[in-house]
Amino acid sequence: MLPVEILQEFNSCYLKIQAIAQNENWLLLIADKKIDPPSNSLSRCSALLG
Repeated sequence: MLPVEILQEFNSCYLKIQAIAQNENWLLLIADKKIDPPSNSLSRCSALLG
């Protein structure tokens, strides 16, 4: 994978994480402590970059 492709994937992943982080259902899960947002977000991004 070329550096520019990695950057494009990262940017795409970042935008998806931002959308998830602002989702009301996600915020409710965080408030109920049913998920750990930092580790979940990072693992999602890592999986996308594979």
